Amino acid sequence: MSVIKTLYLQTEALFSFVNDPFPKKDEEREAFLAELDQRLDEREKLIAQVDRSSLNEAEQKLGAELIKLNKRLMNRLEQLKQEIRMNLTELQTKKATNRKYENPYEGPGSDGIFFDKRGV
Repeated sequence: MSVIKTLYLQTEALFSFVNDPFPKKDEEREAFLAELDQRLDEREKLIAQVDRSSLNEAEQKLGAELIKLNKRLMNRLEQLKQEIRMNLTELQTKKATNRKYENPYEGPGSDGIFFDKRGV
């Protein structure tokens, strides 16, 4: 099997894997991200093996399909990245709120501050 065909099949499998809903539990997320990273590394190695000058016509057509699939894959990966970023922001907000709840007198307080307008 040619490198292009293998790359196309692996990209298709990766695309179907990424289209599954993002796991909610931490352990499942870690496993999902580890497998995603492994699949992307394998795909990267295959991409490095592709020699564009020695492709026949059928492989060039498959390569064009591969480019279209790659664009869809990149869009989905960007969506996953945004979802992970939102989860991290949400987690940081929860941590900050929890710290304020545990120790409300920590840090500078803005209550009871008086600013003199005269500049004395």
